Amino acid sequence: MINSLHKVGNAYKRILIVEDNKMHSELLKIIIQSSLDAGVVIAENGKEALDKITDDCIFDLIIIDIMIPKINGIDVLKAIRKIYERIPILMLSALSSSEAVDKSFAAGADDYATKPIEKSSLMEKIGILLEKDL
Repeated sequence: MINSLHKVGNAYKRILIVEDNKMHSELLKIIIQSSLDAGVVIAENGKEALDKITDDCIFDLIIIDIMIPKINGIDVLKAIRKIYERIPILMLSALSSSEAVDKSFAAGADDYATKPIEKSSLMEKIGILLEKDL
């Protein structure tokens, strides 16, 4: 879990993936960990995601699917932004409509990607977002 972190450059990085599809979340975790030495935590719904974000456990990057149960991704994003303005957040969704993209950015997303996403594009976005936080 979060205690088994690896070094990324000179800093430890913790990444939270909020995705209800187990296959997608595990694939994202494998892709990220094969490219970065990072601790990856998975939340399967919005409530679980918000429960995992505490003052004792702040993530360096959060990847949120819009269509998740209990609390949708946009509302999770809004709740995070009320407390943590600087955590980079990537919205990742099968929704490619301009409305979904606009809502994400209006709620405070740093970037948006449509599924399926190429590994190279995903890692490029992640790299840019992690650099912003350094």
